[in-house]
Amino acid sequence: MRKLKISEIFYSIQGEGPQLGMPAVFIRTSGCNLDCVWCDSKYAKKGEKKTIEEIVNDVKSFNVPNIIITGGEPMIQPQIEKLIKSFTKNKVYIETNGTIYNSKLIGFATFIVSPKLQYMNDEYKKCIEQWKNHCIFKFVVGNRKDFMEILDFCEELQIEDHVYMMPKGMDKQTLKRKTPILINLIKDYAPHFRFSPRFHIMVYGNERGK
Repeated sequence: MRKLKISEIFYSIQGEGPQLGMPAVFIRTSGCNLDCVWCDSKYAKKGEKKTIEEIVNDVKSFNVPNIIITGGEPMIQPQIEKLIKSFTKNKVYIETNGTIYNSKLIGFATFIVSPKLQYMNDEYKKCIEQWKNHCIFKFVVGNRKDFMEILDFCEELQIEDHVYMMPKGMDKQTLKRKTPILINLIKDYAPHFRFSPRFHIMVYGNERGK
């Protein structure tokens, strides 16, 4: 039986994006097909191999209705389709970089896609085109240049709704400094988009399993 590689399973509260404030069990898969320099979960490169039954039993022990599968990159896991469809009584959310599109999973989970523009090529862009009618987008913004590139990208692909922008930073001081800058950029250039804080970092820092 093929297994999934899992970095950690923990119970916390969603700190960013459309599910902000929602208690959920997080399943952090291990491994990613990209290598972003600002990644806040590089430790997820290592993990433990688990069967779907083991993962489902771990999640059931928390007795929580919401599940967030994140990474790493969940979509590279060989059994991800079976895992998602195993949670028939739960609301499942998938956080992905959008490089892999799987039409068989549409309707079984809510997808939050975070495109990484520095890796964008024609193949990646095609995947984003496929995702855009089936997902919520979430972008990390480091500075004004990042913001404008994201805005251009969204205009090119005609992504107009369900876009969240959050400041890049892995400590409270950085987020506090960048938050008003990003809010003003959204107000001035993209009022159809939404600002997202990174509440978990403000509360816990970048501590693992929080």
